[in-house]
Amino acid sequence: MPRRVDKVSMTREAFSPPLPRGACLACGLLTFLTTILASPIASTAEFTAIRDLYYQGDYDGCIEAARAEVERGIWNDAWARLLIRCYLDTGRYEEALRVYESLQEKFTNSIPLRVLGAEAYRYCGQADQAQRLLDAIPDLVRSAPWRYSDRENLLAIGKYLLSAGADPRDILTGFYDRVLQFDGEYVDAHLAIAELAIEKADYQEAVKSLTRAAELRPQDPHVHFLLAVAWQPSDPVAAAEHLQAALNRNPRHLPSLLFQAEQAVDAEEYLAAEKTIATILRINPSQPLAWALKAAIAHLQGEYAQEGEFRREALKHWPLNPEVDYRIGRVLSKHYRFQESVQYQRRALKMEPNYMAARFQLAQDLLRIGQEEEGWSLVDHVAATDKYHVVAYNLKTLRQRLEQFTTLEAPGFIVRMDAQEAVLYGPRVLRLLTEARDVLSARYEYTPTDPVTVEIFDQQSDFAIRTFGLPGGAGYLGVCFGSLITANSPATQGNHPANWESVLWHEYCHVITLQKTNNRMPRWLSEGISVYEEMQRDPSWGQPMNPRYKQMLLSDDFVPLSQLSGAFLHPRTPLHIEFAYFESALAVEYLIEMHGLPRLLKLLEDLGLGQTIDEAFHRRYGAVEILDQEFAAFARAKAEAFLPHTDFRTDELAEMEGIDALRDWLAEHPQNYPGWRQLCRQLFAQQDWEGALEAAQRMRELYPHDTSTDGALEMIARIARQQGDVQRERDALVELTTHRSDHVAALTRLIELELAAEDWAAAQRHAQRLLAVQPLIPVGHEALVTVARRNGELSHTIEPLRALLELDPIDPAEIQFQLAEALAATGDWQSARREVLYALEMAPRYREAQKLLVRLHERRHVATDQQQRTLTVDDEDPHEPASARPVPAASAPAAGQTDSLPPSAEAKDAEPMPGAATQSPRSPSPPPAPVEQPPAPVPPANEQPPAPVPPADEQPPAPEPPSVEQPPAPEPAR
Repeated sequence: MPRRVDKVSMTREAFSPPLPRGACLACGLLTFLTTILASPIASTAEFTAIRDLYYQGDYDGCIEAARAEVERGIWNDAWARLLIRCYLDTGRYEEALRVYESLQEKFTNSIPLRVLGAEAYRYCGQADQAQRLLDAIPDLVRSAPWRYSDRENLLAIGKYLLSAGADPRDILTGFYDRVLQFDGEYVDAHLAIAELAIEKADYQEAVKSLTRAAELRPQDPHVHFLLAVAWQPSDPVAAAEHLQAALNRNPRHLPSLLFQAEQAVDAEEYLAAEKTIATILRINPSQPLAWALKAAIAHLQGEYAQEGEFRREALKHWPLNPEVDYRIGRVLSKHYRFQESVQYQRRALKMEPNYMAARFQLAQDLLRIGQEEEGWSLVDHVAATDKYHVVAYNLKTLRQRLEQFTTLEAPGFIVRMDAQEAVLYGPRVLRLLTEARDVLSARYEYTPTDPVTVEIFDQQSDFAIRTFGLPGGAGYLGVCFGSLITANSPATQGNHPANWESVLWHEYCHVITLQKTNNRMPRWLSEGISVYEEMQRDPSWGQPMNPRYKQMLLSDDFVPLSQLSGAFLHPRTPLHIEFAYFESALAVEYLIEMHGLPRLLKLLEDLGLGQTIDEAFHRRYGAVEILDQEFAAFARAKAEAFLPHTDFRTDELAEMEGIDALRDWLAEHPQNYPGWRQLCRQLFAQQDWEGALEAAQRMRELYPHDTSTDGALEMIARIARQQGDVQRERDALVELTTHRSDHVAALTRLIELELAAEDWAAAQRHAQRLLAVQPLIPVGHEALVTVARRNGELSHTIEPLRALLELDPIDPAEIQFQLAEALAATGDWQSARREVLYALEMAPRYREAQKLLVRLHERRHVATDQQQRTLTVDDEDPHEPASARPVPAASAPAAGQTDSLPPSAEAKDAEPMPGAATQSPRSPSPPPAPVEQPPAPVPPANEQPPAPVPPADEQPPAPEPPSVEQPPAPEPAR
């Protein structure tokens, strides 16, 4: 890459210095004539016809025609540039260099020709000479700016300055826009703007410029290739269409073929990728990026000796080409080989320290493997160096947001999340992750060695930027990078959030399998195991069989086991990506049911040792072809066994008008489920409850576990509620939520019914399930408080009460008072005293809170007296008889010490809550007064909680003081 150019203004004024007033008119005329005379012969029909050969991929024909014109001594350099471009594309580097050297004196004022010459020098092993050619550009332009004011030179100078580190905004306005002012239909200027936008991840601007370029030059395959690149992050279907359009125009278009091959590698379709690479190498046997891709494939398949050979071949002609190692590392990073990608990016930066693409890829890889200090430092460097780098800017902004998050920690886990959400369900996150570690580590015989970082984002754009670098990714709930999990919180998902517990279980399963295999497993296997394990943990999680999946399994939508990874890359519709997850889980179910879990564990170990997926499968399961056949039979059997007598066709229902016609049709088609559902809806709309209930019950017979909207179970519940049949409604809702974990409305209604029926156990169970979906509303927390207080388990109300305080309760003083009671019941007198003071600060006349404060004050003095008595006894002679020891008098407040502070002052001087998160949403508290002793430890969850605080007129029993003075321990997880 060119070195940075110092002391060169990056604006167009550097190439248009002020002139004497008398020379302005002459200069303007001269510039006009220069533009006309320097316009390439490409405007003629002859050049257009020959250039079209290049666009069509007839490089030999183009070379023959262009060489004839060059040898004829044509005065314009357009033919020479076309000839050199053909030579370079086909790997004939020495011939390209000979053409340049024979013409460089003739076309000294052509910056585009000079840039092509530098490329030829590089690929001929003369990188220093190439650099000298480029370094001379600023001096040439300064010496005679008017010679370089035509459109081709302006574009070439702009691209050169970009590579030298110029400000992209200056290049855009001073060069590219300036060219379009001269000629708004100059396609190369639109392409230059699009390439700059793609480099800065501004894909909308790129599409805008490329759409205009496609109108002006539809035969150019490079336009459609760039459109494919621009659409890929947001619309893979549109990207595939443009890629195919490029290859239709030129089946030998090298950038498009490289793009196609890399996509095949991403889909783990290595045979298809190798086939495309072979096509590239037939066009250009020395194409460095094709050899780099072969090196990446060899690495992914564990062929490390071949990897080295292919890399050396890629660097054969230009040994310091940084793009080779950058491309290899980028491919590996897409396959979660972040450590290996880090090594390759460091290699690229040794070759060219200013190669920004490698520097930023290194930053992203370091962030994903937990080396955050260096990763964020590189992000800052890229953002400072290139202030128009969209992804770097996004990540730098996100870092400021992450610094405001609360950090929760448990053995093996670091969890970062919004401060309020950390109070609402942070402890549940830690408990779930700990359970996942214990269960899945034992099941898969592997325990992650490094702490796993989990970041839960309450804004979807933050999740997308952290995960992908750009906004988007709306279909993703969570992503695992091996030791980093990013996830969307329920706040990002509107009124129908997914079960966040199932998401975290799924992603932590990825942690286990990815680390066990050193990230060397196909995507379908990784996703399949995670979805399978979701359903093992809770049958209402994961993706069960349904009529759509049944139809797809029995149709052309079914994908053989060996090709499942590709199903994730090129889904035709959102349904097909969901089906890819379902089918992958079905494949894992097949492997475990038919061959056992131990064999699957051996397969994962083989992958971790570096065996390719084909080798490992062949060793453990036999030929892949046989596995494909067996799995196809297994999947077909599962599909055929699912509701074999139920008809799900809908083709004739559109013709049904009116209830009577529908009843007549159903009489002839009694097994048609969609027909009964349509009848049920119509009867429900007419408030014919009995008729609707009859139709819904028939629906349930045909499809017992339909959990969809307006399915049998939901319709029965809705009808029963209209009829006032509480028991039937409850039974239907219980069945519905048994098979579907994320139905917020059904769980909320069940809690209401169970509390009314005083079925505390059921109410608690449904409240816990609701919090696994939607912890950001008070319903579930309130239910847990109600049940715990009814059961006399005040210690179990602490966590939900603290959550309720974050949800703007109607009566915060009452919640604060209940929290004080709960803390007192655990023996945490000091925290209880603080909370009751908060309550009195909001409601000074709250009589029950005043009484509790008095009892807590007395209790504090009793505890202090007992502690002093114990210390006095311990200090005395152990040989002295107990009867001879003096009994200390009850302690009194120290001189000048008040028994209690005003509520506002006491609230400010209180200690932090035990077990509180790193950042509390409330104001931080200074250390407690030195006269107060630490409270007694909280009893374990399996022990009976202490009795409530007795009335003030009763003498409470003094607790046993701890043997070692220590701060209060947090309440243990239940």
